[in-house]
Amino acid sequence: MTAARTVLRPAGITVFWALATVTVIVVVTLAVAAALGSRSFTVMSGSMEPAIDTGDVIVTSRIAPSEARVGQVVSFRDPSGTKKLITHRVRRIRNDGRSYRFSTKGDANNTLERWSVPADGTIGRVWLKIPKVGYALAQTRTPLGRIILVVIPAALLAMLELRHIWRPTRRPRTTPATPPQV
Repeated sequence: MTAARTVLRPAGITVFWALATVTVIVVVTLAVAAALGSRSFTVMSGSMEPAIDTGDVIVTSRIAPSEARVGQVVSFRDPSGTKKLITHRVRRIRNDGRSYRFSTKGDANNTLERWSVPADGTIGRVWLKIPKVGYALAQTRTPLGRIILVVIPAALLAMLELRHIWRPTRRPRTTPATPPQV
């Protein structure tokens, strides 16, 4: 084995396990959050930068509008009528008894959105941000991403198994037998 290979192999193994550990932590976090009723979204615009960047994954929990506070980041349906979700910071809340009227603004935006939700409705409050994971999640929705996510790991597992099956077995080294002492 060359000196470079002796150094690079442990480094590669360390990087692999570090990435695998981070991936497992992210997947488990998102799974637990979903099991507890939270939803995760990939941020597709820079309207909340620098607090939330494009490509970040945010996790929201449903709250009653009465629980929202000025300064919190919330997710809500676009008030212009599209089904798109918007995630912005609350600037003002007014309650008229039947509904809550919100003024929200993206940290990087110049304009406010004004929208309302019934008093018995729900909105999403952001409680977790996972930086840049959304880029990887978005790639899993493409044909190439599916290949990378399914085919490549399956092929690697198959190669490892074939290597295990076809590798010659190593016989343990035996030490020369010592004659019995009399």
